[in-house]
Amino acid sequence: MSNRQRMADGQVDAFVAAVNASHKLPLSCDSIPEPCRLVETDGFCDWRIVPSQGASWIPELEGQLPFGWPLTFRSLISRYLFPSFECGPLQFYSVGVTDPIQEVSELRTAVLRDRPLLAVLWKNGYLPFARPEDGSYDPVCFDRRKKADSTEPAIVRIDHEEILCRDRLRIKQIVSPSFGSLLEEMTSRLSSRYP
Repeated sequence: MSNRQRMADGQVDAFVAAVNASHKLPLSCDSIPEPCRLVETDGFCDWRIVPSQGASWIPELEGQLPFGWPLTFRSLISRYLFPSFECGPLQFYSVGVTDPIQEVSELRTAVLRDRPLLAVLWKNGYLPFARPEDGSYDPVCFDRRKKADSTEPAIVRIDHEEILCRDRLRIKQIVSPSFGSLLEEMTSRLSSRYP
């Protein structure tokens, strides 16, 4: 295992531990991968992020994308299962949900939905992977325009209305210089609130 991979795995593991130690709102049990479910009350479950038993689906998904996932993000989705949840500026898509009704928020479905939007994003070097925590339809993307696959790209929020209504691309916000940096920032905030 390379030093970069060890560092990425360490950032992800620290983030997962911080999320699991934090106060989380219960979610609809159907929207949570079964291994992640804890106590159920009236159809809502407490939850936690859990290690996955494998991620054989990743190469197939990456084969449909114009760019591969950055190392740190790939470490998260290949090693853990989790429901869709908010943390910091992101609404993460779920990994491991099998309920067909909930697939809309599952990473494998969500990142391939809305082909007109994707066509513009991909052509311009952006790879969507999340939504903003405010519930907007704006895609949160890895900026793959100038970065080699060996480096962690910046994370940006793209204005979806500019694409769909005006056929233009506009970066609404630079969210973070990299996914690893964002994980460290969110881990630090969670750890200070839930020591």
